[in-house]
Amino acid sequence: MTSQKKTTFVLLLLIAALLSGIVPTAAAEGGQSPLHVIESDEVDRLFRDYVAEKGLDADLISVAYVYPETSETWYHLEDKWYYSASLYKVPLMMILAERESEGELTQDSVINGMTLSDIEETVLVDSNNDVAYSTMLSIAQPDVCRGMFLRYAGLPEDYYTWDFYGGSYFTARFMSDVMTTLYREPERFPHLISRMKQAQPGHYFRLNLGDRFEIAQKYGSYHEMDGADWNHTAGIVFTPHPFILTVMTRYGGMAETVIADLAELFCAYTLQADERLAARQAEERTEEKSEPAPTEENGDPAQELFQEAVQNDPDKELVSQNSGNSPAPAEEPREGKESVDIRTDGAGRTRLFVLSAAVGLTVFLIVLATVLKKKKRSARQSRQRRIR
Repeated sequence: MTSQKKTTFVLLLLIAALLSGIVPTAAAEGGQSPLHVIESDEVDRLFRDYVAEKGLDADLISVAYVYPETSETWYHLEDKWYYSASLYKVPLMMILAERESEGELTQDSVINGMTLSDIEETVLVDSNNDVAYSTMLSIAQPDVCRGMFLRYAGLPEDYYTWDFYGGSYFTARFMSDVMTTLYREPERFPHLISRMKQAQPGHYFRLNLGDRFEIAQKYGSYHEMDGADWNHTAGIVFTPHPFILTVMTRYGGMAETVIADLAELFCAYTLQADERLAARQAEERTEEKSEPAPTEENGDPAQELFQEAVQNDPDKELVSQNSGNSPAPAEEPREGKESVDIRTDGAGRTRLFVLSAAVGLTVFLIVLATVLKKKKRSARQSRQRRIR
């Protein structure tokens, strides 16, 4: 077998292995393909209609909405900077909760004369400013401490301005990222969501939604001497598929009503999205069940490419004998056992991917070993001839 033929054969095998990974692509992400249920144009219309109906200035409102089930988002003025007020207390408590999950602290650890358990309740449920600030100073200086918040959001460092570090200014996008991290990794931040579920009963997101769903929320409100008002809320609403919402405003007395109305609007939209998601998941399951089983005419492209490569290889007998890649005769289902087509569900497709990749890799290693063995033998024979 010439060097060129050997190289071609190895490349064919590599392509076969790659094709084996392409077959079950739909199953690569947990057995189902990504679904799209959030229609941005529809949410735009709902938001505009609400703003127009209430006579609001949309430039004074920023919104970040996340539907974690499909990782879809909707934003309005998400990169506008606002004084965070008490919203900063969420990432602040995440620092301590993370240390607890790492074993550095416990709920009974004492910080500034208070246990961690009492600090979490006082800061997140009661929103006590003095305890929050003294807790921050026990960690680091305020600007340094805010720099530690960056690890809870997926934004580049150049996103942040000096106002963030020095003035505690946040954006809806940043706060939404923080809340999403808290939601997706609750074991990393023990107790925080349960604390936030106790916060502000009857207010903010709970003002309109009441007790229909569990809500973990944190508000922030600040009135400046010059008359400027900052009112915000970030939270997780535990609908059948929970959603994450951050509303930041420059409104005054009517801000809580605006925040509550938007929470209700996005709750209703999320319930509709849940229905669309369920319908599309059902459609996918139906399509998967209706997919034809592989036949001789419609087989695995990786297997077909491998067979073609072996047929063109003068050493195919050696490869076939060592690889065990020849298809075994189909085994009749045994009585009392269920015969399962591994292509009919997501887990089966994943198993097919692993099996195909393993076969392709095994064959490649066998061929590579054969080539190296021949080269080694040739070199040895050449040395022997020189000695003679």
